Amino acid sequence: MKVLGTKHGIEITKPWNPAMYEHNDMVADKMKTAIKEALDKALYQSKTTDVMEIAKSVCGYSFGTGYDVDAIHMDAIRNLEMVQNYWLNDWCWDELVEMGYVKDFDEKFVGYDKK
Repeated sequence: MKVLGTKHGIEITKPWNPAMYEHNDMVADKMKTAIKEALDKALYQSKTTDVMEIAKSVCGYSFGTGYDVDAIHMDAIRNLEMVQNYWLNDWCWDELVEMGYVKDFDEKFVGYDKK
């Protein structure tokens, strides 16, 4: 096992160790909670465009005209339950932070650096 350093108090290794998986799952749960809250808020406030933008980040595909906002919301929620940590890390989270839908936090995924 190759030790690459420490991040967030966790020894970073290749291959990944159990502590890395546990930490990343905890970070993913926090991210998913924040994203679900953003989706629910946008739906409650009848902000269809916001629901569609958040859903696109989560799902990886967009919804055209003619889709019911409730159906878009539910599809995004279903995808959010199944989304992989790498998708949150590589695509979804930073985009949603940049668009202002979620607030970033200090804890980040570990082990995704290209070392």
